[in-house]
Amino acid sequence: MKRLLLFSLLFITVSVFAQAPYIDYETVGNDWVFTIFSQGTGGMYDVVPNPSKGGINTSDSVAMLTIGIDGDPWGGVWSEDITQFTLDATNSTITVMVYKDTISDFNLKLEAPGGGGWAHDNNVPNTLINQWEQLVFDYTADIGQTVGRLTVIPDFQLPTRYHASVNYWDNIDFSGTIVPVELTSFTGKYVGNTVQLKWETATELNNLGFDVQRSIAGTDFVTVGFVQGKGTTTEKNDYSFVDKSISPNKIYSYRLKQIDFDGSYSFAGVVNLGTSLPLQFKLDQNYPNPFNPSTKISFDLPVNSNISLDIYNLVGEKVMSVFKGELEAGSHTYNVNGSELSSGIYVYRLTVAAEDGTNFVTSKKMTLLK
Repeated sequence: MKRLLLFSLLFITVSVFAQAPYIDYETVGNDWVFTIFSQGTGGMYDVVPNPSKGGINTSDSVAMLTIGIDGDPWGGVWSEDITQFTLDATNSTITVMVYKDTISDFNLKLEAPGGGGWAHDNNVPNTLINQWEQLVFDYTADIGQTVGRLTVIPDFQLPTRYHASVNYWDNIDFSGTIVPVELTSFTGKYVGNTVQLKWETATELNNLGFDVQRSIAGTDFVTVGFVQGKGTTTEKNDYSFVDKSISPNKIYSYRLKQIDFDGSYSFAGVVNLGTSLPLQFKLDQNYPNPFNPSTKISFDLPVNSNISLDIYNLVGEKVMSVFKGELEAGSHTYNVNGSELSSGIYVYRLTVAAEDGTNFVTSKKMTLLK
């Protein structure tokens, strides 16, 4: 009997001082029993495939809770399958990946075993909709408390909720491992004969800066510039870079190589810009030429323009209007069907009124042989 009592005491001691879990819903937490409460009609909890795999969250499986429109602000889930452990300096800062379709508080609640006695509701709002972001929860004021129940209330709004919501979360990390640089956007566009890149970070940790890397038509990425980072900050920061060394009519892609002060690095997602803009207005010779009965006419516009493309006979009469209207900058091709025209030589004319004030008119001859 004494041996049995001693074993029980040892078991309890190990449970209380066990290591805090890393809940990834693939190896830990995926088979836990979560009890739903106050979720409203249509509320459902499950472990499901990641709705947006990539970026800061490449996990295959994540937790999901749908909450009905008639659910109260406290709709959530709780589980006591978490291994009991004591909060200390190494596990009292907690990070959670969240992905929600609404902006509201994400409530992470830690409680004593059995749900009685000590409990701490900790609310942190998400700032993005339908994007993964990492939230940080501070429980350092509760060091020494024993955790035996985990509660998640992912869409917490007082005094009530007037909407349904779908909420995902993943990677509950009690070690407080914060994503070094949380990149929230990365975009690019052609502006004339340059590329303008812009990106935004939500948080940064030891961020030396970014190598801007470029690929041409699927070739290996090479570094074309560097942008200094902001070190460590929890404030939003905007960055930009202009690449002035591009060529016309080539396919460009860009990515960021984020570098820490210790030399470690990671890559951000790729921005594919497609074909670069032409440098000047240009009308190409039709092909094929001579033709019967169809041919193609191509032209380049370096800026957005209002254009007309028309066909005339040799006495100056317009016999066909191919296109008339506004076009974006780039290369354009139109098919001309001359089945209703008689054999002979014709002139096709491109007339341009560009948005930058440029006027451009040019023409070429083509031959129809039937």
